[in-house]
Order: sequence, then C-alpha cells, then structure tokens
Amino acid sequence: SVARPDKLQLVADDREAGTYLNQHLSVAGPPLEIAILKSNISRTLGVTGADIKNSEMLRTEFDVVEATFELENSKVRERRYFLGHAFIRSKWFRGETVGVLNSSFVGRRDWAPRSHPNDGKFDVIELDSSMSIRQRLTAFRLMKSGSHLPHPKIRYTQVPEFVFSGERSASMSIEGVRIGAIRHCVFKVLPDAVNLYW
Repeated sequence: SVARPDKLQLVADDREAGTYLNQHLSVAGPPLEIAILKSNISRTLGVTGADIKNSEMLRTEFDVVEATFELENSKVRERRYFLGHAFIRSKWFRGETVGVLNSSFVGRRDWAPRSHPNDGKFDVIELDSSMSIRQRLTAFRLMKSGSHLPHPKIRYTQVPEFVFSGERSASMSIEGVRIGAIRHCVFKVLPDAVNLYW
C-alpha cells in the first residue's frame, strides 16, 4: 500500500494499457506507473480494478511481454508490448491455436489456471491442430472453471521466452486487437517493467 503517485496514467482497460505501453515504454527507463479501471489482470490478482478515489493504492510490480514479428509480405520488423494476452491461430475451431498469457483470465475463461502474476514467466497454451470441433468446444466450456487441464491435446508451459514459427501464416491478435498474418514471432518477458496501481 502506497500513496497514489502524482503522475499516474489512468487507462480504461488492458487494451488501452497496451497502447500506452507501446507509446511510452523504455526498456532502459524507470517502470511506468499505470492504473487500469477494468482489467483481466485484476481478477488474477484478486482485486476488482483501480480505485483512483483513494489517496492510498495497492501497487504491484508487473511483467510486460514483448512480441517481435514481421507481418506476412513485409520485411519490416515490428515490436509490440502487452500486459495480458496474445493469440495466434488460423481459425478458432481448426488448426493450431497458441495463446501467450501474462495472467490467467481472458474474459470469463481461465486459460492459464497455473499462472502466477509477475513471476518472470508467461504461460503458453497450445491447442493441437488435431483437436476436433467437439473437443475444442468442451475445452472452452471447461475453461470457465479452469478445469480444461490436463488434456492430451493441450500443451501448457511457463517460460520467459517463446518462439512461434509456422509453415503457414496465421493470424495474431494482442489484447483482442487483430495485428495481422505472421509466420514467426518471438515473445519475451520484461520483468517488473511497470507498476500497476489498484
């Protein structure tokens, strides 16, 4: 519990927090100070979102995930930062689906029930391309309680760095925003890159 900072950046949600990170984060600079009003991260931490009316707030150091990639038919390397999640997939119900999560929840689903906030790692969920539509629907239903794991066709790992490389291009989205088609992306954790206030 700390006094509310004078230069606290208030954002509406995780998506807006990502936009702010991409505009202001400097890896060599001091941690950014952010308060998120409505966040998937807050549920993982057991709070309800930022309460900026209080003179004292709960501060949590938090890792940021860096995604480095090239869009299909482009030679320009791009970099995006995010707090919550990224997904790479050809289609939801066919082909491989990869989720890179920095916290447990995405909406009402507990994708990464073993996630531990700010542990220097993120969680990677890989749905095998051989999963049938029925198996996927069952897994999505079980995600509401986090009971979809273990599963023989779902790979779950916790790592500080992950490389996605596909034979065919797949669509990547970050915090629910479609980025575009990629074939290769490197995800890397940036420990304690932000201070979140609640």
